[in-house]
Amino acid sequence: AGCWAAAGLPMTWGDDTLTILAGTQPQSDLTAKLQTSEAAVIMKVGRNLPKIRAALADAGRLAAAVYVARGTMAGQEVCPLTAKTDDTAPYFSLVLVPGNGRRP
Repeated sequence: AGCWAAAGLPMTWGDDTLTILAGTQPQSDLTAKLQTSEAAVIMKVGRNLPKIRAALADAGRLAAAVYVARGTMAGQEVCPLTAKTDDTAPYFSLVLVPGNGRRP
């Protein structure tokens, strides 16, 4: 929750369901789950970042994804995932994909 607060990002709206995914899953599994998830937090990014980025692109969710490294800690980094041009990520990083739900 601290990471989406740091990103200034409302994760769920209305009846959205939040799904927590492990970036260690096979790309095909990530893609399938991202296609059916309303809002998602992808943990265990680290060396899985290229696979996560590809799964988000395949699911049509890359444009909405936000990368957070060291959330709530010194050296915190928050940016749209599309703005992160390298494939390195520290252990304490995750990707946020907000839902759309019923917005006011």
